[in-house]
Amino acid sequence: MYKSIITILLLAASHVLTAQELTGYVDMHCHPRDDLAYGTELFYGCPYGDISVALSNCKADHSRNLLRAVLAQQTEQQNSKTWKDGKVGYPDFATWPSWCSILHQQMWVDWIERAHKEGGLNIMVALAVSNHCIGSAAKCKGPDDEEQVMLNLIQGIKDLVAHSTFMEIALTPQDVRRIVANGKLAVILGSEMDNWGNFYSPADHYKANFNPTPSNQQIQAELDKLWDLGLRYIFPVHLSNTVFGGSALIMSTLNVANKFATGIEFIPEQVSTKESGIAFHLENPGVGLNPVAKMFMPLLLPKNVNPGRKGNYSFWDTLPGYGHRNSIGITDRGRFALNYMMKKGFMIDIDHMSEKMANEVLDMALANDYPVNSGHDSPRGDAGNENGRTLKQYAQLKQVGGMIGTGHGANASDFVKTYRQVTQIMGYTHVAIGTDVGGFSALPQRDTSIRVVYDNTFTRCKTGNRTWDINTDGVAHYGLWPDYIRSWQMAGMTAQEKQVFMSSAEHFTEMWEKCEVRKGKVN
Repeated sequence: MYKSIITILLLAASHVLTAQELTGYVDMHCHPRDDLAYGTELFYGCPYGDISVALSNCKADHSRNLLRAVLAQQTEQQNSKTWKDGKVGYPDFATWPSWCSILHQQMWVDWIERAHKEGGLNIMVALAVSNHCIGSAAKCKGPDDEEQVMLNLIQGIKDLVAHSTFMEIALTPQDVRRIVANGKLAVILGSEMDNWGNFYSPADHYKANFNPTPSNQQIQAELDKLWDLGLRYIFPVHLSNTVFGGSALIMSTLNVANKFATGIEFIPEQVSTKESGIAFHLENPGVGLNPVAKMFMPLLLPKNVNPGRKGNYSFWDTLPGYGHRNSIGITDRGRFALNYMMKKGFMIDIDHMSEKMANEVLDMALANDYPVNSGHDSPRGDAGNENGRTLKQYAQLKQVGGMIGTGHGANASDFVKTYRQVTQIMGYTHVAIGTDVGGFSALPQRDTSIRVVYDNTFTRCKTGNRTWDINTDGVAHYGLWPDYIRSWQMAGMTAQEKQVFMSSAEHFTEMWEKCEVRKGKVN
């Protein structure tokens, strides 16, 4: 009798656990409030409100003066030289949003809702991001200092969520389970700022409270403040070196932003491409500067940062078969900050760290059995840069229970190829996506080798007078993510790979739960 009762209780418990398991996917990396970043006038479009106002005409921002008009045009045409900004958005959306346009809002609230209800998006990590150098160069009204911008962005994300009926901010993994069980989208606040805490000294001498040499007590106080504001996901490093450590060398032009924030240029070191997979060479950012940019550069940037000015940046040679990585790893302040982040229970992302810093952080994670993540990256390959993940790093991330968010790929076929590679490495678990929508990154183009079928069960996304079709438009905005997910099967994604993706909300929550368990045991 007792054996039967025990069996019934075990079955009941098993049923409860199964019922609580989350379905759907997590977007580990997106930026819905960039309209509040970069001086507030470079990135156009609020994601909620009266759409006729929020997404109307970008001319006032993008063409306020000749400098910004040129900067906006040069920026927007990075990914498609033929793309033209028609300025007017709603109701026709004739030219934007577009897969290649990186300065117009692509996360309108209705588009987020479509991704949730039709695509299976159940968790979204919404990140504050900005760059003082870009905001300063764009000559916007500000603010430009990264602490104030971050605070505005955090509040802006909260305002977006409060405006909706289908989103709720999650402060704990228990919140995630409750929110998703209630059919809503769980939003997690995060920061991908270069210099949260204003722990830097900008070259433009912008008037704010800056502290390039914070004490451990000041670092701790800043992290406590961010936690109390509801921030739970954090990048210790972004596009430039910080008081915590080195940034991955991925683009030579970022050397300008690094010198703007730190006063010095990157200091690379040579590594064997065969042994490391790093083939990237750090070039002088003034080389190849087009005549228009060179003419306007003295008006955009301080004299000592201007890449068009001779002597501001070095020329680096490399031996045949060698590439460049950042010579700076983690700093003493970085070790203190990372240790305290773990003790607080922050979810930590190693993307954008220099290889030396990422490896040291992974060692800290292994020593404490504390999960850390790589939320919007891909495998390094044989000719990559130090921001790409190595097989050893993936193995360490898997060992501590961390999550992998792969990049979105250039198109469906490209994404499926990368996702397959990563899921195999990770043993078909803990692999999601980091879309990076709103992060100055072009979205996937149309894949000419496949075609998504629209019918009565799956209709095209329409806003105002514009209807989008992924077969012709690519992923023009966040609302086309369900279409993109459908295209993966036609691009060869297997049922097992799809199951991994649609289990990523559960795996992400499990990762966060482990952070909560391990934070009290960090040395």
